[in-house]
Amino acid sequence: MKINPNCYYSLLNRKPVKEIPQVLIYTTRAIATDLTTGKSRIVNVHKMADTKTGHYVGEMVTQARKKVDCTYIYPNKITCDALEIVRLIMEERRMGYGSKFIEFAKHESQQKGCNGRVFALASRLYDRQHPSHIFYRKQGFTSVDKKLNKIMDECIANGQNLDIEHADNLLMYLPVKEKPRKSSGFFKKLKNLLINLFNYNIY
Repeated sequence: MKINPNCYYSLLNRKPVKEIPQVLIYTTRAIATDLTTGKSRIVNVHKMADTKTGHYVGEMVTQARKKVDCTYIYPNKITCDALEIVRLIMEERRMGYGSKFIEFAKHESQQKGCNGRVFALASRLYDRQHPSHIFYRKQGFTSVDKKLNKIMDECIANGQNLDIEHADNLLMYLPVKEKPRKSSGFFKKLKNLLINLFNYNIY
């Protein structure tokens, strides 16, 4: 049997494979119990591995919340759909892994119909010496507590940690640009009708 050497040209002339991403995030679903209501809920568990070292580096648990009370998140709305970061734990810090998780959460928020809205409870539960408030603030999160926002900004500017007295549980959220609401056809027609009537009465 003769082999045509030309058949291998297409393989040899292929473009080189793009560089493998630094991290790999794989997602599973799990059932968790809401401590405030006692009800079970389905959450997404995202685990991250560094592709260069092969090490597990952290975990983020999220849930898309529909028509959540916006008193402390997106206070310009009564209710809204938003993605909650239920838990974010990193094995190694200051390596950029947490920032990649936040970018992933933004993308997931868009996929789940939450328009990029992401919120989390900043707490010192997992690390009393380095509470998560400063991390979230560096990622662009804010809160309804303007005084505490200013304190966090000062800590970031001076390279300081947040004092324990200011590190109570705090709901923080990512600001988003709201899309302008389109006026319905009915109101547009009514507006045009009133304009025409006004112009008619002038003449």
